[in-house]
Amino acid sequence: MKNSTQRVIITGGPGTGKSSIINELEAKGYPCHTEVSRAVIKQEMEKGTSLLPWRDLSGFSDKVFKGQTSQYHDAEEGKVNFYDRGMIDVIAYLRKDGHPSDGLGDLVEHYPYHNMIFLTPPWHEIYSNDEERKENLAEMEAIHHSLMETYQSFGYEVIEVPKTDLSERVTFVLKHLGLEP
Repeated sequence: MKNSTQRVIITGGPGTGKSSIINELEAKGYPCHTEVSRAVIKQEMEKGTSLLPWRDLSGFSDKVFKGQTSQYHDAEEGKVNFYDRGMIDVIAYLRKDGHPSDGLGDLVEHYPYHNMIFLTPPWHEIYSNDEERKENLAEMEAIHHSLMETYQSFGYEVIEVPKTDLSERVTFVLKHLGLEP
């Protein structure tokens, strides 16, 4: 019998509504996995370390990748699981800044996600900075392009989520997956 566990990624630049979509999917009863990178940033800021993307991108990326690998294994078996970013995001961020991905590409081959990746586009009207989100609008655009190119380079179909209200965005994702009529 084929494993019916599905791992679906919602990704995009910072402040584009990914987490809101994930929260709404969770409210609908789907298993959802929160963004590892924000948790690592918060944790490292509380510790006062330099393991932050704006100080040590390589070290930070390694820690995030390990967290995402662990999260991958935490999927609820036999269900559709949604992830706020995936392992390939780490590679996209490293590539964007010209850093090597040191074999991470080979590792992600062992952790396949659903073939459709949902990308939330830059949305200047809803973007805001906070303690864990320091990127400016130009960086958000560069991240968007790097995410799109990197996921496509791994053979994923990238589907851009429309800039509409939250309910419509969630319905858009679910319809594409055949989970809603």
